[in-house]
Amino acid sequence: MKTSESINEIATALAQAQAEIQNPAKTADNPFFKSKYADLAEVLSVVRPAFSSNGLSVVQFPYSTDEQVGVTTMISHSSGQWMQGDIALPLQVAKNIAQDAGKIVTYLRRYSLAAAAGVAQEDPDANLGSDKDSNTGKVTTIKAITQAQAAQINRLIKETDSDSMAFLNFAGADSVDTIPRSKYEEVHDALLSKKEQSA
Repeated sequence: MKTSESINEIATALAQAQAEIQNPAKTADNPFFKSKYADLAEVLSVVRPAFSSNGLSVVQFPYSTDEQVGVTTMISHSSGQWMQGDIALPLQVAKNIAQDAGKIVTYLRRYSLAAAAGVAQEDPDANLGSDKDSNTGKVTTIKAITQAQAAQINRLIKETDSDSMAFLNFAGADSVDTIPRSKYEEVHDALLSKKEQSA
């Protein structure tokens, strides 16, 4: 992460904004996995008002290299102070490279904005607590799938020509390696079923 020389004012404004922001609701449909998630528009709808009322603005710039597509997210304060961070994912050769790049950019914008604003996306696998309707209770560490399971999922995604971004949205993970173990059987079976149907 990069910042302006001083961040006292932007840090104060962010703290005030985060006190106002409510976690975005899952309103978007993931048709492949028949699930819902909070899309970019929903995240923006809860972040923008709180940012604006506290002198904050956010801009997000896509960028690319030979092997990756990424997004730079910059939060600025009316004082001139700023914070900036980058996030990127590999861009695999696909049938429609422009469409896949667009999906990655949207995915990265959503996750980086939510992270920067300090909001959760109401993921039922986030282990927020014993009461799944609130953000209270004992927080536990999410155990990710094993390397062998990740390799198998990656193989099935390629074999079925599946939308990796839709898959990660469903799994509530930033990458295949960070998929919660609680999701493994469900997503593995869904991909296996898709493979059998296309055979």
